[in-house]
Amino acid sequence: MTINQRISTNFVAIFVVFALIIILFTVRYEKSIATDKLSAQLATYTHLFQKGYDVVQLADTSLYINTFDNTGKVTYNNKAGMDSLPDILDQKEMRMALRYGIGTSLRHSTVNRQLYFFYATKVKDGYIRIGKPFPNKSAALPVDYVPIFVTLLLFAMATIAYFATSRRFSTTINTLKRLIERVDSGDKYNFPDSEFSEISEYIVRSYQKLERTQKSLDMEREKLWAHLRLSKRGLCIFSPQRKEILSNELFIQYANLISDRPIQYSEKIFDIPELFDVVEFFDDRQRDHGNALETKTVEVHKNNRILIVHGIVFPDKSCEITIDDITEREEQALLKRQLTQNISHELKTPVSSIQGFMETIINNPNMDADKRKFFIERCHAQSVRLSYLLQDISMLNKLDEGSGIFDKDKIDLNEVIQSVLSDVSLELEDKHITPHVSLPSHLYIQGNMSLLYSIFRNLIDNSLHYAGSNISIHINCFRVDSEFLHFSYADTGVGVESKHLNHLFERFYRVDKGRSRKLGGTGLGLAIVKNAIAFHQGRISAKHHPGGGLEFVFSLRKDPQENVD
Repeated sequence: MTINQRISTNFVAIFVVFALIIILFTVRYEKSIATDKLSAQLATYTHLFQKGYDVVQLADTSLYINTFDNTGKVTYNNKAGMDSLPDILDQKEMRMALRYGIGTSLRHSTVNRQLYFFYATKVKDGYIRIGKPFPNKSAALPVDYVPIFVTLLLFAMATIAYFATSRRFSTTINTLKRLIERVDSGDKYNFPDSEFSEISEYIVRSYQKLERTQKSLDMEREKLWAHLRLSKRGLCIFSPQRKEILSNELFIQYANLISDRPIQYSEKIFDIPELFDVVEFFDDRQRDHGNALETKTVEVHKNNRILIVHGIVFPDKSCEITIDDITEREEQALLKRQLTQNISHELKTPVSSIQGFMETIINNPNMDADKRKFFIERCHAQSVRLSYLLQDISMLNKLDEGSGIFDKDKIDLNEVIQSVLSDVSLELEDKHITPHVSLPSHLYIQGNMSLLYSIFRNLIDNSLHYAGSNISIHINCFRVDSEFLHFSYADTGVGVESKHLNHLFERFYRVDKGRSRKLGGTGLGLAIVKNAIAFHQGRISAKHHPGGGLEFVFSLRKDPQENVD
């Protein structure tokens, strides 16, 4: 049923109800007039009867006249054979007369079943009752149906007029609907009815203004999202109920750096003990009815990093938390100088060793064959190490040059991780290291296969070389949002001291330099991990694992067209 049909149905129903009310009122009014007229006529006859007039002297000889004493005994009856009137005082007109002095009723006689209009009057020594006979009730209390017919006719005319007007307005509304549809599709439309032409023009202008405003808002929203994605500050905005409205990837990264447990949802930041001062600030300001914009700043020292947390409460009681990492203040020039020095130092060791071994062989032409073989093998080992070092340096240089060098394909990270675990399975078994992988199925990313393999291979190699034996490693994808996959990689090994956490991703940095060189490491593995993650527009941080050992928390931008099962 259309809205026009519903309105019409309701209107007709209201008309019918009002018509019935008016008809009932008219009928009751007509009957009341007829009753008063009969009562006045019979009151006149009662007065004449009291004056001594006989029935035959009255204008209406069909009247039925009785008199009674106060006990109900008949003292006069002008109708022969009707002397016995049982329970006369119980009749309606008699009860009314007893109470009010005068009583009337239209009813059938209990004696002869004739319909009478009775009029009873209380007098000094009893009652006088006069009854006027009628063939039926319509004759006794006639109703003039002309007003009723006029009322019905007026209602019918009003209904016809309503439907005519309703049809016209329905046509106008449908035309307005077509106008809005055409405006929405970009078509021009001229409203045919001059009566509503101004309204149509106003709708068109308002819609065009709204469309321009919407486009402007969409553009500003895109700018805001771009700013949030590129910002070096973690940011999250919460509703007054502290539900996430929007956040960037860096916010989750920094929040997990502060928290001892992986945070999957932004709202969990309110449960971090280090941020209780910010939470109390929010509690106080959100209870306050003031409209001022207020802020709170807290400095957090965690995992050998310094994080500045800003809390803001807006006038509408929504709030914002921003997190800045202020630990990395080193100048770019200093980093380059240190890198040059480190490369020179790292290259010097294998080159010097090769040179020394070769000089020994040259200067001793009669050297024993076994000893000569030993020196040649040492030269080969140092050349292999030098080759690995140059390969890692080359990889880092390519990552520094930009993303155009590496191809991107649709990659299933489950397959990447299983491939890495398969390649190092013998080493894991030899050191009694148990891997635990917790990933959603079909975890896709648009990235480079070689770099993704390097990320997980270098992390596992780091655990193999430095974490010790009889441990476990845990690879967990703990959050999937619209743009990023968030991972944690942890081992239960020996870990590192807090002073080393900020330097683990530096090129050529070693926690134990002598032991690292003995194990054959180049000191570039975690630097490659950091840059490969940056290539996939993610970030990585290191912290102490609550169960002992070292934990890395990092993110990778996923293919936005793919869904995770």
